[in-house]
Amino acid sequence: MLDKFLNFYSKYPWVGIVIVVHWLATAFMIIYSENIDVTTVLGVAFFSTIVFAYFGFKITKA
Repeated sequence: MLDKFLNFYSKYPWVGIVIVVHWLATAFMIIYSENIDVTTVLGVAFFSTIVFAYFGFKITKA
């Protein structure tokens, strides 16, 4: 099963890169911001990860 997962991301590396960079930016924003609602930030990050993955994989099939 892990082989299928790694093979999937080897076909679409830019989607994985965008998601990783997005989560790194979210982590830096949470760490270095003084007044921030962490629940909202993580909720938006999770939702946008789903959107990035959906459009990233759907555009390549079109």
